[in-house]
Amino acid sequence: GGQCQPIYWLHNDCYDICFNLGGYVMGYVFQGLALNIVQALLLLAFAPLIAGIINKVKAFLQKRQGASVLQEYFDLAKWWKKPTILTPYTSIIFVVAPAVYFITSFLAASMVPGFLAGQISISDAFIFVYILALGRFFMCLSSMDAATAFGGMGGSREVYVSVLVEPAVMLAILINSLRYHSTTLSGMVIDYDGAYFTVSAALACVAFFLVILAENSRLPVDNPDTHLELTMIHEGMTLEYSGPFLTLIHLGSMLKVMVFLTLFGALYLPLAVPLAVKILFGAVLIGLVEILNNKMRLFKVRVYMGAAIVLLLLAIIAE
Repeated sequence: GGQCQPIYWLHNDCYDICFNLGGYVMGYVFQGLALNIVQALLLLAFAPLIAGIINKVKAFLQKRQGASVLQEYFDLAKWWKKPTILTPYTSIIFVVAPAVYFITSFLAASMVPGFLAGQISISDAFIFVYILALGRFFMCLSSMDAATAFGGMGGSREVYVSVLVEPAVMLAILINSLRYHSTTLSGMVIDYDGAYFTVSAALACVAFFLVILAENSRLPVDNPDTHLELTMIHEGMTLEYSGPFLTLIHLGSMLKVMVFLTLFGALYLPLAVPLAVKILFGAVLIGLVEILNNKMRLFKVRVYMGAAIVLLLLAIIAE
């Protein structure tokens, strides 16, 4: 009767509110995902340029002319046109690993904050770390799947370095988590309205830069320009690849450097300048460090990462 009418209209109103709210949430999520993909494509487009800038800085400091900053684009195009050679002794892991490595780097690029993305819950820092670990895991498997001495040596060394790097990355996340009370990358962006240039921030900045060099197989941990059997780590895992597979690996590595430089600028470098300037500064700094250092012995890497971990622990105490 008359008493049921208001309840009927209340149910309709609740349905309309829930429907509109659900549509708004879904629209927000899809918009965030679209921005994530656009940002990943943007970082992917400029990743070879950053690699070229690093090489150009190294050439300038060595008083050489060096190749153009666009040389990495030409190299990627050259590798893509080469034929892919596969031995009958490798399994499907050898074929899948380059794609997984590139896709994980691309997903990581879609999660970093600072440009367009990083505004939805997928940008959790722990998801970010273990997405990159998944790509490293498949590359190590593929190096052993080829059953060559150099590949197995490079894969085992990569695992050794990653065991030392991941605790440092977790400590770096903990510092920002304590400071901003969030585990999402977007929630860890430097707050320039408060006191951002502190002792803790400076220590974390130096330590995270050391982590960048180790995570991306740069000097002094690894030499990306060598193919000497006794020194190579990451390059040892790629010796059996050619053609598009090799292109995906190198492009994924360049994108990974770009991702970590973006994180370095957005989360750890306490300078109130645009993020693009911070990325360029990080690239120049990598080139400078690689000129001033030789590759260290493998068993000294633990001392190097131990220094980074000590700096992060001091930063946590200062925080």
